Amino acid sequence: MPPRRVQNRAAAAFALAASLAAAQPLLAQTFPSQSPPPLSISDGPSAPSLDDPSVPTDELLRGPTSGLPTSQAANYGAPRPKVRLPKRYPPARIHAGTPRPPKNPLPPLEAYKTSAVARRLAHQPRKDGDPAPEIPPTVAVPQPIKTKPKPKVEESPYDPVGVGIGSLRLTPFVETSTGYDSNPDRLSATSNPTGSQLLRVDGGFKLRSDWERDDFQADMRLGYVDYLEYQQANHPDGAGSFTGRFDVTKDTSIDIAGRYTLDSILPSAPAISSGSPNVTAVNRPIVFSIGTSAGATQKFNRLEISLRGSFDRTMYQDAYYNDGSNLNLASTDFNDYGVTGRVAYEVSPYLKPFVESTYDTRIHDAYEDPWGYERDSDGVAARGGASIKISGLLRGEVAGGYAERTYKDPRLPQLRGPTIDASLIYTPTPLTTATLKVATTLNETTVIGASGALTHTYSAQLSHDLLRNLNVSAIGSYFTNDYQGAFLYERGYTAGVKLEYKITRSVVVKASYSRERLTSNAQGDDYTANVFLVGLRIQE
Repeated sequence: MPPRRVQNRAAAAFALAASLAAAQPLLAQTFPSQSPPPLSISDGPSAPSLDDPSVPTDELLRGPTSGLPTSQAANYGAPRPKVRLPKRYPPARIHAGTPRPPKNPLPPLEAYKTSAVARRLAHQPRKDGDPAPEIPPTVAVPQPIKTKPKPKVEESPYDPVGVGIGSLRLTPFVETSTGYDSNPDRLSATSNPTGSQLLRVDGGFKLRSDWERDDFQADMRLGYVDYLEYQQANHPDGAGSFTGRFDVTKDTSIDIAGRYTLDSILPSAPAISSGSPNVTAVNRPIVFSIGTSAGATQKFNRLEISLRGSFDRTMYQDAYYNDGSNLNLASTDFNDYGVTGRVAYEVSPYLKPFVESTYDTRIHDAYEDPWGYERDSDGVAARGGASIKISGLLRGEVAGGYAERTYKDPRLPQLRGPTIDASLIYTPTPLTTATLKVATTLNETTVIGASGALTHTYSAQLSHDLLRNLNVSAIGSYFTNDYQGAFLYERGYTAGVKLEYKITRSVVVKASYSRERLTSNAQGDDYTANVFLVGLRIQE
């Protein structure tokens, strides 16, 4: 530091000390109470003796401060109260014994086979027969990331669930609909048919088994149509069937089946025609048929042999005419007894050819029908075909053959002709289904001079799901009736469209339109009808 700066600082300190010394007497006169009296050791209390038993221990520890003024005593603050800390929540777990394994353990270690250590060990010389050196595990195996499985998409989320009855699943339904029918009795245009509003009620159920070996299925339906403005056309209808298979052994099974149909005969049908243009039927005679069959199937590797017997009963209601007369159709009730044999061979899981032969006899309750003809007959039929199942694309059965019936009355010719039967389901996409059905039947009739009617029916349906709960279907059918012996021939078709909207599993809204047309070589038998329906279906 420079000498001059040191001298200046010393002079300033000397001047400050002289000023304080000169101002001390003046401060003493101005503030006399602020100067405490001088203390001496003899003026204060004496320190307690350590050997005096009368002195409390706390005073010995505190020292000679009890005699001092409060302001001059040593003050270290008031003692702090003890604070209890809150208990831990949740309380700490005390595990006895071995510690629990971690919820997510660390991955195990494995050898790093391409590391420098592994390469060095691999190149080390070793004698013949010595095992390869072990590579120390130094790399953690990464655990795969667990992903939640995707929710399973239900194929039919709007189908009814049904009610469980033991090991069976029952699916009941009730359906009501209303609409308009332009020709309730299917009369020709010359008869000036009258249209009418209608109410229709249907009820039924489906029954499916959930058995491991055997199988049972049933479908039943019964309905009634009420024409509000044309009561004489009111009629019931229905159909049902059941099938059962009971496996006795691996290669032997017993098959049972049952069926019924409920229908009515149109007033314009040739079977109840009076032959006079002024006399017409005023009711729709009911036809009820019920039957059953039972048999057995035996498998010999890929070869199957089946044999079954059948019984069917068909009953008719009398027809009534506007002149008060009636036609005794009840006399034409008959029983049908039959036996069927079938042989099939499974060429592959996709194709199973078969041949089938049937013999049956029909016996009527009355010896003669209302027109004096003996209608009892015997029939034979043979056909061959194949069952097809091409994954989920095409499945069904196709067959063709020949059938004939011989009547006891020599005036009635044989009823015979080729037969075609098919039932195919084609599913090109999960949303589109096409169904084709072909059937050939030899039906009884009361037409004068005709032995019966050879009927061919062809029907098709194309169904497509616009949405998961919205389905549209186009339907069409074509049929021919050949009344052999009476030179009577009929042909007709039905075309329409159906729409189904499934609100829930239990509620379905339905709408449909159909057009029916029949042409015949008999005068006055042609007819045309248009039917519109809107309905609601409740199912479980």
